[in-house]
Parts: sequence; structure tokens; C-alpha cells
Amino acid sequence: MKAWGLWLLAALVPFLLTKNPFYLLIAILIVGLDYAVLCPTSTTGRQWGMVLQLGLVLALFSVGFNVLFVNVGATRLLTLPMLSLTLGGALIQIGGAVTLESLVYGLAQALGLVGILVALATFNVLADHYELLRSAPRFLYQSAIVLSIAVTFVPQMMAAQAEIREAQALRGHRFRTLRDLPPLFIALLAEGLERSITLAESMSARGFGGHPGRAGRSGVALQAIIALGLFTLICGAFALAYLRASAIGALILAVGAGMLAAALWSVGQRVKRSRYRRGGWRTRDMVLAAGSLLAMAALLGLWALQPSTFIFYPYPRLEWPSIQLPVVAACLLLAIPAAAAVAREVPAHD
Repeated sequence: MKAWGLWLLAALVPFLLTKNPFYLLIAILIVGLDYAVLCPTSTTGRQWGMVLQLGLVLALFSVGFNVLFVNVGATRLLTLPMLSLTLGGALIQIGGAVTLESLVYGLAQALGLVGILVALATFNVLADHYELLRSAPRFLYQSAIVLSIAVTFVPQMMAAQAEIREAQALRGHRFRTLRDLPPLFIALLAEGLERSITLAESMSARGFGGHPGRAGRSGVALQAIIALGLFTLICGAFALAYLRASAIGALILAVGAGMLAAALWSVGQRVKRSRYRRGGWRTRDMVLAAGSLLAMAALLGLWALQPSTFIFYPYPRLEWPSIQLPVVAACLLLAIPAAAAVAREVPAHD
């Protein structure tokens, strides 16, 4: 599970660092290869296909929004009728000149959005959310439970809508136009409310969020240490930013971080955790974790050394974006899950 968490972080790095369409397209193809090889065999993978289709619709909306509202660029493609609106004293212009630069930049933003959705979809299908909950630090157990519920919400909703559509199809209901969708939405809303009430009752019965006793002096002391640690971090950041005292600021930041770490460690020691079965760390997990860390380190290192390689800004005139082989090689490391799956399926020959 931890290996897949590292893979997700590494897969999100190229979509967060750059708007270069070449890098984004390469990363989408690699992550999409992992999704195509590993996910279609599971029911959840087929359900996440609908989320990806919704992502494509949002991407097209992003392209259209950028084309209609951004009229900057030297390469004019066509001219649309312009509509001017005044909202709150600000003049908003819709339409006008459609430029190649605004179209390309909108496509780059859409590629980044689609890439993030593909990476999250792959992670949600392949990762064990309960193992993710068990891997969280002790002091974050309540937040980890809430996050685990939020992550599993979309797959459960997809499974529920598939069951409702099958049940309504057996009753003779057919979805042809938008007018046929209200029965699906009403049943899906009722199913979601029923599940949320059941979940709230089960969590309340297990005492989630309850405080059986007072915090006492030790609890008050921990709160004071956490507040003092945060204040120390703010002072260190202020010293680094405005006082030009890098050594003193770094020392203050280190002290504040140490106070917070000690306080959170003390909070975690108060949480009792039992394990029925500990998760194993297999060879393929080690390979996946090593490849993900290497890809993440390579991308971040190249970004720190050569930030111009990742910058893509087509205005005022579109120029051919640069492409560097080290960045492509770092993205290729994200294909380790698909390569490992193919290697397991290929029989060995004497």
C-alpha cells in the first residue's frame, strides 16, 4: 500500500510541475498504460471509466473557457461575435478573436486535468483503502478515517448507480434522453442518504470522535507545545523572508518543527492500535517504491536545476515547446506496474 502511495505522488509530479504538452501527453500515456493493463480486470476499474469520461467533458469545458475569455496571442484563427458584460464594475468580454496561443494553452490545462484524474483513478482501483487507513500515523487516525471514507465515496456511488440501472432495466425502464434520468438520480440520492445514515450510526456506536475524559494537565501542556511550535515556525519563516537572517531563521524553523514533531509523537503514543495481520513487504512492492522514488527525485531534481525545461507559456506568440530526454526517461519509470504485470503473465521458455 505504501508503495502505491509513492507511485501516486510520483505520477502527480509531472502534472503539477509543468504545462508542457509534450511532457503531459507522455505522462498521460504512461499512466494510462498502467490503467489499461491493471484496472479493466476489476469491476471498480470499469466504473471509474465514467469518471474519466466526465473528466474529458470538464477538459473540453476548460478549453472552451480559455478560448472565449482569453483573446491574447499573435496567431489569430477566427473572430467570434463579442459580448460585453459589466459585473461589479468589471468589464467582462466573451468572444472576439480566437487565437492559436489561447487554444494551445487551454489544451495544456486540459491535459493536466485529465492526467491527474487518470492517476487518481488508477490509484483508487489498485490501492487497498483499508490498508491506507492502517498505514496512517497514529495521531492522524481520525483524519485518516474521514479521508478513507471520502476516497471510497465515488467507487461506492458508481457501484450503486450500476445496480440501480440494472434494477430499473429489469422493470422495463430505458434511459434514452435527459428526461429519463430523474428516476436514477432519486434512487441514487435515497441510496446515498441511507448509506450515510448507516455509516454515521456505526461510527457513533464505536465511539468515533468521542472524548471519554478530560484532557488533564498533560493534554493542556501538549496543546500549548503545539501552539508554541506553530508560533515558532511562523517566526522562523518571517526571519527568512524579511530579516535576511537565513541561519537564525533556519534554526528557529528547526526548533519549531522539532517541537511539533515531539508533540505529535506524544499524541500518537496515546492512541492504542491493534493489528490482526501485518501487511507484508514483497519484492514487487520494493521495486515499485524504488522506481517511484527515483522518478520523483529525478523530476524534482531536474525542475530545481533546469526550471526553464518545464516552463511552457505560448504568449504572445506560440513557439515549439522544448523536450528533454531525461524528463521523458523519468516519466517512463511510472510504467513499472504495467511492465511488472506483463512480465508475470509472459510464460518462461526453456
